Amino acid sequence: MTDTAIGNATAPDLSKLSQLRLGLLWASSLAPLAFVALLLALRWPQYWLWINFEQTPMTSLEVAVMASTAMLALLAGSRAWLYGRPHAQTWWLLAAAFLFFALDDRFALHERLRDRFLAPHGVSVPLLPWVSPGDFVVMLYAAIGLLFLPRVWRMLGAHAGARLRLGLGLAVAVVAVSLDTIDLGLLPVQWQRLEQTIEECLELAAQVLFLQSFLCALIGDVAAAHAQVPAAGSAVGTRAAGVS
Repeated sequence: MTDTAIGNATAPDLSKLSQLRLGLLWASSLAPLAFVALLLALRWPQYWLWINFEQTPMTSLEVAVMASTAMLALLAGSRAWLYGRPHAQTWWLLAAAFLFFALDDRFALHERLRDRFLAPHGVSVPLLPWVSPGDFVVMLYAAIGLLFLPRVWRMLGAHAGARLRLGLGLAVAVVAVSLDTIDLGLLPVQWQRLEQTIEECLELAAQVLFLQSFLCALIGDVAAAHAQVPAAGSAVGTRAAGVS
C-alpha cells in the first residue's frame, strides 16, 4: 500500500498542516512552561516542594510528556509500516523506550533500584568518583541512547526542524544527567534544593524537545507524501503540487 492508495481526495490542505504544526509546537512549549511557573508560584517560598520529589505534579507532567512522545513514535512507526516505508522498527523502539521512561518516572524504578540494592552495597563507578553509589543508572540510560543516536539521526535526515530539536534535547539532557550524578550530600541544603529544581526543569525541557522533534518528523512525513500526490481536478491537488 502507498500513500496514493488512500485516494487523492483525502490529501490534506498543506497550509493548514503547517498551521497545525506551528500551533502544536507553541502549545507544547507554553503549556509546560506555564504549568511549572504555576507550581513554583503556588508553593513559594518553598518552591521546590512540587518539583523535586517523586509523586508530585511535576512528575505527572513529565510522565504525560513522555507518554505522548511514545504515542507519537508508535503512530509514526505504524504509518511507516502500513505504507512500506523504512524506519518503522526504529520508531517502535523509540516508542518502547519512551514508554519505559514514563513508567520509570511514574514508579521511580531507577530510584528504587538505587536505594534498595545499589547504594546499600556501595555499587559505584570507579572512574567517576564524584558519583555517589547507585547514582549511575541514569548515565547508563544515556549511554544506551547515545549508541542508538546515529540510527535516529539518519531517520530524521529529511526534517531539519526535527533534527534541530533532537540535538537541543540531547544537549539539555546531557546537562541534566550531569547534574543528576552530583553527590548532593556535599552541598548545603539550600543548594541541594536549587540544584534538584534546575535538574528537574532541564529534564522536562529535554523531554519537550524530544516530543517536538517527533512531532515535526511525523507532520513533515505527511506533508512530503501528499505534496507529491496532485489530486486531478481538485483545488487540494493543485495546492499540494504547488507546495512541492
